[in-house]
Amino acid sequence: MKNSKSLFEGLEIGWLRLDSSCRTRISVDGTELDLNWECKEENCFSARLEFGSLNLKIIPFANGIRIHTSLELQGTLPESVIFTPLMIPECRADHLIFCGEKMGRTVSAELSGMENRSFEGRYYSALSCAGASVMMTTPLTQRYDNYFRGTAFGGLMKEWRIDFELLHHDPSPQIEFDPVTIQCGNGLEILEEYGTENAEVERDFSAAPECGWNSWDYYRWTITEDEVMKNAEFIAADPVLKKYVKRIIIDDGWQYCYGEWEANPNFPGGMKKLSERLRKLGFKPGLWLAPSIVEPHSRIAQMDYDMLACSEGGQPCLGYKCMERRGFLLDPTVQKSQAFLTSLFDRYAGMGYEYFKLDFLASTMAAKRFHDRTVPRSQILRYLMDAIDRGVAGRAELLGCNYHFYNGNSMVDSVRVGGDIHSRWDSIKHNTVSVAGLFWANKRLWFNDPDFALCRSLETSNDPDIQRLKPSLVDCLPGASFNPDYDYILMTNNLQEQLVLLSLVLMTGGMVNLSDNMPLLNEKGVELARKVVSAESGYAGRPLDLFEHSLPVYWTQKLKKGGRVLVINWTDEFQEVPVDWQVLAPGVSEVRNFWESCVETCSDRVALEPHSCCLWEF
Repeated sequence: MKNSKSLFEGLEIGWLRLDSSCRTRISVDGTELDLNWECKEENCFSARLEFGSLNLKIIPFANGIRIHTSLELQGTLPESVIFTPLMIPECRADHLIFCGEKMGRTVSAELSGMENRSFEGRYYSALSCAGASVMMTTPLTQRYDNYFRGTAFGGLMKEWRIDFELLHHDPSPQIEFDPVTIQCGNGLEILEEYGTENAEVERDFSAAPECGWNSWDYYRWTITEDEVMKNAEFIAADPVLKKYVKRIIIDDGWQYCYGEWEANPNFPGGMKKLSERLRKLGFKPGLWLAPSIVEPHSRIAQMDYDMLACSEGGQPCLGYKCMERRGFLLDPTVQKSQAFLTSLFDRYAGMGYEYFKLDFLASTMAAKRFHDRTVPRSQILRYLMDAIDRGVAGRAELLGCNYHFYNGNSMVDSVRVGGDIHSRWDSIKHNTVSVAGLFWANKRLWFNDPDFALCRSLETSNDPDIQRLKPSLVDCLPGASFNPDYDYILMTNNLQEQLVLLSLVLMTGGMVNLSDNMPLLNEKGVELARKVVSAESGYAGRPLDLFEHSLPVYWTQKLKKGGRVLVINWTDEFQEVPVDWQVLAPGVSEVRNFWESCVETCSDRVALEPHSCCLWEF
């Protein structure tokens, strides 16, 4: 059913003209309802529904508009309500970005030639045309779940919209939806202002984030107490690494199982003793946990299922799956679950762990029902994080991994923005999209974590087992035919590709965590590690062509004095890439090549081999 009249007809937002086809709509249990709007006053409208009144107000905003909407209930809210304040049926653009709701989910693509591909994101979505971007945004911390959606087809974006979802929820009588802002301008500047405006709490980012070493990418589930200590002792014996690497983080593999957070036989001394050994070497111990995941053989899953989140039908559900491990989900709205988390983190903080990597946080939301139905879905993880925060009590820093950004910056110190990185070119390209699309959050909301600064390649390691681990074999079932994807290995990079990864880590200006078998790096590999951990931590690097290319070629970064410029050849061919120094570093005539440690005269072109880069400082 169509609205009788578009509320947005005649509005212009930069190059985007809204016409009579632009709509507001609401669906209840899968059926779209008629909306007969009444104009209450200028730009203020109301529509009657069987269960209440829908209100909408359009406010002029800098180079655009802001839409405020609310729902006044006069009855029971149906089980499923999807409200769309604005849907633009069709517009032509050159490029799109949909920001992911968590790490590694951002999509950036050119629309030309794209056929029937659907997109979904949160926080912001942008369409660019002729160098200008029209961007839809909602606040980072959100009252109710909302999603930007659309479908690309032949250079067009069809049904570009914002959907608010009210599912399985008992709300208050007055529902105030998050405001939706639509504006046109310089996309980088809009996002930087968005980051500044959306900080719940102001943090002091004057001190650089501390560098660390993490066990995961090299060891995965094979990590042992002895291997942790070998790497810690190697770093402690190196005068450069020791000066800059302050944390040793034990990742997944130390515990008996998810939900029973006790040391397994590979850590015979126990986690308290390991913490003490690391501290004697001068390191801050860190620990990985997946606080909301409960494996089926854990005690909680067997005996305390009242602590678990539920399926559509109201029973505990196996909502977590990763690498063929399955798990139930803690329900953080249950007091017993909160007490468990508070006690768990109090215990490990009391052992001396000063950094917690909290993983699979978003998996909690795979459950459909939580015991306290008055809590909006967008607020569920806050209950989990609050319980953890009470246990930590200021004694440790928290990294949110698989963290829904809509939970804000008040409860985390750093946040993963990219997916899992490996020493592989395909992994680097995939991660760069999200790292670039979330540049604006670094040192405005938290420290961005691009995942690991990996130094090992075939040219930088003496490790005979460097390509031995094959993590995707877990996907191979008895009836499967041969599939080369099952033989996926974690390291295929050459040195030039490795330098692209390390350069991007530096350009984020965020967390730097090594994750190699340090004693098996050769001198070239160790020198890479020394360079990356000792480099100055800059401000958030700006991907200058973020709104033109899916993989930005040109990056700039401010340092306390001077800055950095990064130029990347993403292609499979040799290229002479043009370099406009008046744009990248006005007034600069000489730069220092970071990786080659030599001074170069600024040239208007740089010769780059396939999958390579140049990183300069000035």
